[in-house]
Amino acid sequence: MTQPTSAKPVSGVITPPHQTAKRHQRVVPLSYQAAGLAFNLAGLVNQRWAANTLSELWFRVFKRKVSANTQAFWQSAEQTLSLSVNQHQLPLHLWGSGPLVVCLHGWSGSGVQFRHFVQPLVEAGYQVATFDAPGHGSHQDSHSHLLEFSDSLLAIQQQVAKVHCVLAHSFGAMATTTAQLRGFTPAKLVMLAPHLDVDEMFSTYAGLLNLRQGLTARFKQQVGMKMQDLLAGEDPWKLFKVERLVPVNTFGLLVSDSNDQEVTQAQFGLIAQNWSKAKHLQTQGLGHFRLLKDPLVIKQTVSFVSEERTAS
Repeated sequence: MTQPTSAKPVSGVITPPHQTAKRHQRVVPLSYQAAGLAFNLAGLVNQRWAANTLSELWFRVFKRKVSANTQAFWQSAEQTLSLSVNQHQLPLHLWGSGPLVVCLHGWSGSGVQFRHFVQPLVEAGYQVATFDAPGHGSHQDSHSHLLEFSDSLLAIQQQVAKVHCVLAHSFGAMATTTAQLRGFTPAKLVMLAPHLDVDEMFSTYAGLLNLRQGLTARFKQQVGMKMQDLLAGEDPWKLFKVERLVPVNTFGLLVSDSNDQEVTQAQFGLIAQNWSKAKHLQTQGLGHFRLLKDPLVIKQTVSFVSEERTAS
């Protein structure tokens, strides 16, 4: 693992030592293989039904049962507020006092994934807030979408306090930068294994299912139509791209790993190339999730959050 450096990638692509710019080979779970086979067969009989069903799954949150350790983490909060987010009442858990740092998880994730950041940030003089986004954790709903994530951040800004910094993981980074386009104004942003390209996200999902070409096209069309309705007619495939979503005017820290199986190194490189106000911490061997509990990542994140407080 390396120390943060200014993000100055060669040709827009960061290539770690002895690594290619491609995603590492991943093992496709048997459940995905079976589901893909079933949808391909169903698509031969009724492609419209198969595509519609797939588009419903696209917005479905896959949740685990809330464990005793997770419950204990939430109960350790010094304060819990009820946040109004559209039709949802969202528990917002807070620790410490000082400038507000908000942690936002990715799709099918949980705020508990940031538990290792809480105490170091509190000790550094910050108030830390985290939560489960709509449809996640113990929420009754099992479906969600990008704007519900983004609206959660806007609600915190409107109902709680101005946000000093956001720590955003994976899909949470896309939600954060989308919120910035809609009036969210954090002073700083840490993006951990960010995913800012919905086309790449879709291709990964369809690739895991090994869908037939015709069914993939119909599935993508259905997802696009549903997202356009949410976006008041704007094309999601043009909006949710790295070049549109990188927060060029926000001071930031980009954290990526050379063994990430969810996001390509090419996308990380493109983010770094377009985000001139960001530092880049490149790790090795942590993958997409383990960087959320890596001591060096946590230390460098806390250092970044603190280092320019007077300037921001």
